[in-house]
Amino acid sequence: MSEIVLKLAPIFFFFAIGVVLRRTGLAQKTDGDFVLRLAFFVTLPLLILLTLQNATLSAEKAWLPVANIVVNILCLGTMLILTRPMQLPRQTVGAMAMNTMIVNNAFMFPFILAVYGESGFADAVLFDFGNAIMVATITYAAAFRFSDEPYDRFSMLWRIAKGPLFWALAIGVTLSTTDTPLPQSVVAVIDPVAQMTAPLILIALGIFFSLTLKKLKLVGLTLFIRMGLGFLFGLGFAALVGLEGDTFVIVALCSGAPIGFMALTFSSLAKLDTDLTTTAVSLSILIGLIYVPLLMLLF
Repeated sequence: MSEIVLKLAPIFFFFAIGVVLRRTGLAQKTDGDFVLRLAFFVTLPLLILLTLQNATLSAEKAWLPVANIVVNILCLGTMLILTRPMQLPRQTVGAMAMNTMIVNNAFMFPFILAVYGESGFADAVLFDFGNAIMVATITYAAAFRFSDEPYDRFSMLWRIAKGPLFWALAIGVTLSTTDTPLPQSVVAVIDPVAQMTAPLILIALGIFFSLTLKKLKLVGLTLFIRMGLGFLFGLGFAALVGLEGDTFVIVALCSGAPIGFMALTFSSLAKLDTDLTTTAVSLSILIGLIYVPLLMLLF
């Protein structure tokens, strides 16, 4: 357990920096918006590119990214069905959509490495490949579908096509399938920038952080769908397609992971309900610190 705590220490450290910056008046919410945009348009695409070029997509593991996509879509569909009678504002529904369809697999990596080793970690990375596909396509489209900006299918397709995430995903998959690594000189230049992604998003989350009791009912519903039903959906999918052993466990665990930090990025970019997203993301991380180890003990 102490090893897991040490591996999670950087998460709390970067998050605390953002909280301190906000509490001391050195940063405002507008600064958090800028940091998130920097991560979304610059560092995250580079990180996706570097990660995907080394991914191995064998037929045996093909169900892993599919599981992520199916679980996320099921969570999104459940949220839309349950909130329809509530007549909520579009920005609120959009924020809940972001929270229910983005998982924080990075949060899971230290736990999985400590318990299941490198083979389990490889499964988790492949599972996260589905998250990358979702973020670059369906999630991106959904975020702006719920915003107040003018929307039509053609403009959304164009927005996705010209987005840096789309191109990073396309190039990364091409490099992986053709077994063509990036030149070391290129990696040496972009890797330090790519590694800034998690710190930047965590610092921004700290700037936005606010655990208030506002909209607690909606936050609770969001967490129940993302972490509770998400886990059950993953468990059911893994059983349905016949996954076994550690791979079965990894799919179930990662399907019930906390809300991904990218939910806050999309909520900010599309001007959705960032207060709801910040509270939901923050609470999901706090709950995950207890919830994930307990699930591992259960398995």
